[in-house]
Amino acid sequence: MVASLLASAVPAVALTSNPNIQTVTSNPTLQPGGVNEVSFKLLNDGTGAEDETRDAYNVHVRPAGRVGPIEVETRELYVQSLPDGEPADLSLRLDVPANVKSGTYRIPLRLSYEYENGAGNDVERKTTIYLPVRVESGPQFDVVDTNSTATVGGTGTLEVTVRNVGTSTAYDSTLTLSSSAPDVSLGSGSSSTRFVDTWERGENRTFEFETSLRDSASVGNYSLSAQIDFEKPDGTTGSTPSLTVPLRALPEMTFDVSDLQSSLRVGEEGTVSGTVTNTGPMAADSAVVTLTDPGPTVTPIETSVAVGTLDPGQSAPFSFDIEITSSASAGPRQLEFGVTYQDRDGATRQAETIPRLVEVSGATPEFEVTPINATFAGGSSGTLELRVTNTRDRPLTDVSAKIYMDSPLSSTNDEAFIERLEPGESQTIRFQLSAGSGATAKTYPVKMDFQYDQPDGDTIISDTYQVPVEVTERSGGGGPPVLPIVGGALVLVVGGGYLYYRRQG
Repeated sequence: MVASLLASAVPAVALTSNPNIQTVTSNPTLQPGGVNEVSFKLLNDGTGAEDETRDAYNVHVRPAGRVGPIEVETRELYVQSLPDGEPADLSLRLDVPANVKSGTYRIPLRLSYEYENGAGNDVERKTTIYLPVRVESGPQFDVVDTNSTATVGGTGTLEVTVRNVGTSTAYDSTLTLSSSAPDVSLGSGSSSTRFVDTWERGENRTFEFETSLRDSASVGNYSLSAQIDFEKPDGTTGSTPSLTVPLRALPEMTFDVSDLQSSLRVGEEGTVSGTVTNTGPMAADSAVVTLTDPGPTVTPIETSVAVGTLDPGQSAPFSFDIEITSSASAGPRQLEFGVTYQDRDGATRQAETIPRLVEVSGATPEFEVTPINATFAGGSSGTLELRVTNTRDRPLTDVSAKIYMDSPLSSTNDEAFIERLEPGESQTIRFQLSAGSGATAKTYPVKMDFQYDQPDGDTIISDTYQVPVEVTERSGGGGPPVLPIVGGALVLVVGGGYLYYRRQG
C-alpha cells in the first residue's frame, strides 16, 4: 500500500523513441493527361503525443520510377535534418497518362536516414513508406495531334487536337495555350485561349492558334503548355495539369531564281527571264514572282508575274519586260526578285528577296541604213535610195525618215514613210537629191533621223544617222567648159584679125 502510494505520487516519465517518418498530403488528387506536381510533407513523429522522437538527418528519399501507368519523374529528394514535429515540404512530379483508370495509387518512397540512438552512436536506417494519390473519375484530356505551318521568321497556324478521354462530359471548358519561349508568340502575346461549351466524352476538338516565330528562332521542336479548366456534370470544377503541346518550327520558305537571261540594252525595252524554284519545305499556292523597282534608269514595265502553285522542288518560268533609259550606262545591274505566296491556311506570305545580277548592253542603233543608190554627178538630180533594216527584236510602226544636208546638196523631197517594219525586216526608202553644178567631186554626208512608234505606243525619235553620198565630175569629162572656151577662142581670133586688118589699112 505504501509502495503503491509512492508509485502514484511519482509523475510519468516521457518516452524517447526512434524516428518515425510519415507522409502527409492535403490534396492527393491527380489529373490525367499530363505532369502533376504533388506536394506533400515529410513528418517525423513518434507513436504517442507525449513521446519525444529523435531527430533524423541526412534523409534521402528515392521514389519508385513507375507505379502502374504513372511515371515518377522525380528521382531523389533530400532533407538535411528532420526534427520531431517539424515537417519538411517536398513535391513529386508525376506523369499521368490520359487514359489512366480512376482509383487510388500508392507511390513507394525508399528512405535512408541517420539518427543518434541515445547511447552516443549514430545509426543508419533504411525503410519504405508510401505516398497515396488518387485519380478521380470525370473529364480527362489528351493532346492527340498537332500541326504547324509556322516558319522561322514568319507567321503560321498551329492546330492542336485534344480529346476528352475521361468518363464524363465537360462543360464550359477553357483551353489556355502558353509559350515560355521568347522566340514563339501566340497571336499578339505569349498565351491564347479557346472556349468550348460542351465537350462530350470521347470527342475530339481542334483549336487553331496564330503562331509567329522570330528570326532568331531555330528550326526544330518547341514545347508549349496547355491547361484546360472545366466543370464536371455534378457542378464541381476541375483543371488539368500542364499538357505538353509540341510545335515544329519549319525552315523559312525559300526560293531560287536561276537560268537568268537578259536582253536589256541602253535606250531600249528588253526582257529578263528565268526560272523560279520552290526550295522550301511546303507548297506555295498562288505564287507570284515580284521585281523591286531598281531605280530611275531601269523601269520595269510590270513588277509581278504569277507562276501558280509550286510544290517543294517544283520550278516555273517567269519573264519581265524592262525599259532601260538612254541616260543609263552599260554594265551589270542588281535586280531584287521576291516571291509572294499563300500558305496552307490561305494567308499571304512574303519570302526573302533574292538579289541577282543581270547585264545591260550598250546602246545600238534602231536601224541599219545601207545606201543603194547614193552617187550623183555634179549639176545633176536623182533618187537617193536607202535600205532600212529594223535591228530591234520587236516591230516598229509609223516610221518616218527625214534627211538633212548642206550645200552643194539639196532636196525637194526630204521625207519618206514606212508603215510597219518587223524585226530584221528591210525596206527601201527614196528621196530626191540634187548636186550643185559647182560641187567638188567628193563624198558628202547626208544626215537623217527617224520617228517611230514602239509596240507599247510610245513615240521615239532616233539618234542621227549619217549616210555617205558620192558626188562625181560633171558628165563630158573634166577641165574648163568647152563652149565658153571655144567661143572665147573665136572672139580672140576674130578680134585679132580685125585689129590686124585695121593696122594694115
